[in-house]
Amino acid sequence: MAYVKIRKDRHKKTGRPTSFSRKMIKQSRDLVLMGYTHEKIAEFFGVSVGSIYHWKSMYKEFSDALNIGKDEYDSKVVRSLYKTAIGYNYVEKKKEVEKTEDGKTRTKITRTEKHIPGNVSAMRTYLYNRRSGEWKPEAALSSQGGGERPPAPPLNITYTVAAPVRACKVTIGTDRE
Repeated sequence: MAYVKIRKDRHKKTGRPTSFSRKMIKQSRDLVLMGYTHEKIAEFFGVSVGSIYHWKSMYKEFSDALNIGKDEYDSKVVRSLYKTAIGYNYVEKKKEVEKTEDGKTRTKITRTEKHIPGNVSAMRTYLYNRRSGEWKPEAALSSQGGGERPPAPPLNITYTVAAPVRACKVTIGTDRE
């Protein structure tokens, strides 16, 4: 068996040239901020999803652009889910145009503070993700397979959720006071 030595200085690049360009970095960040997935971004640039992953591994700026947008969106969704779970207040503004006695129009702005109560579905979703050991959905418990089912959780579970403005008490169960 003969040993062949490959000289590095004679190595030629083979394959098709990349269609990646620097302007794609900003474009891809903007696409991610609009909610595009890797598949949709690949479709936008007219390449395969594999190319997107290859570019992520080759160009740090490109990888950062794809990840930064996701982190921003994820943070907004988490804040929004938390806010929906505990409830929140907001100010509703209404514009009313009325005519005065001299025939001129006058705009009146009415501000009303409104309260949106906490949403039970948002509470469950938040707790499933934050305390999955205590708050697994019933379907996930039964699909674990093998052995006996874990004991049912207590009927009444009370958590006090402290918000920056106020605190609320949440009781989930069949016996309510």
